[in-house]
Amino acid sequence: MNLNRLLGEDPFLTPPPDPNEEIIKMRSVRAAAQVAREKTHSLSVKERTPDVMLLDTPPKTPRDAAQVTRKRLVLSPKKQDKDPSSPKKQRVQRRKKQTPLTTELQALTSEQLVSVVENIVQMHPELEQEIKAIIPSPDLTRMEDKLHQAERNIYKSFPNTRWGSSRDAFCFRRVKTHLEAFKKVCLDQGRVLLAAQAYEAVINYCLIAWEYVERLPNWDDYAHNKSKEQCFRTLSSQCMQAIKKATLEKEKYREYKARLQDATEASEEIHPVVLHLDKILDKLP
Repeated sequence: MNLNRLLGEDPFLTPPPDPNEEIIKMRSVRAAAQVAREKTHSLSVKERTPDVMLLDTPPKTPRDAAQVTRKRLVLSPKKQDKDPSSPKKQRVQRRKKQTPLTTELQALTSEQLVSVVENIVQMHPELEQEIKAIIPSPDLTRMEDKLHQAERNIYKSFPNTRWGSSRDAFCFRRVKTHLEAFKKVCLDQGRVLLAAQAYEAVINYCLIAWEYVERLPNWDDYAHNKSKEQCFRTLSSQCMQAIKKATLEKEKYREYKARLQDATEASEEIHPVVLHLDKILDKLP
């Protein structure tokens, strides 16, 4: 018996299928097959690829970035490891060698210069006399500049307007500090020259400083002239020591005698030095 009849369906009464529905079904089947092929291909690739490659890289934290930076710093070459024979370093070395000796010495202090000369004499004792022969006389220009500045400070400290004497006790109190500063500069510089045994320079310095001391104010109260008198007395003593220890030509002694005689007009403190020069000249042929 026909199955359609058993089911109660008549093939002649059933309408034929719609062509559009057939097309849609075919497209669905092809799409499902394509998805199945892609899934199969993806699984095969995962089987061939190591697990490490399939892991997602986690985002870098600030700590990880700091560690990477430190590693780069550690692995980077040090400057000290550079080739010492590089052209740049050779240029620096050549430039340093070309620096004149006088340029390098100008940057040293007086104590450093003395140390340099002492080291040279210790290494080469035969050069001591040659060095002494070429040592110039001390330059007194800077010392005179200090005297001039100290004198200027004294007169700048006087009152601008004053009804009465400008040499009274009131004005003295205004300039007393600067008078003491002048005395210190004047006498200390002479002591430095004496300690250096530059005896002829001591004589010349005393004659220069004598003129500055002479121009100091003469106060109405005699007790206030103490600083001025101390300067005259100490300069005379320093000049006497230099005259006794110096070894000069006869003409030099005569020249200094004439200059010291002129200095006695400012103060008689220098007169004993003139008398001592007379004794020296009498002994010389």
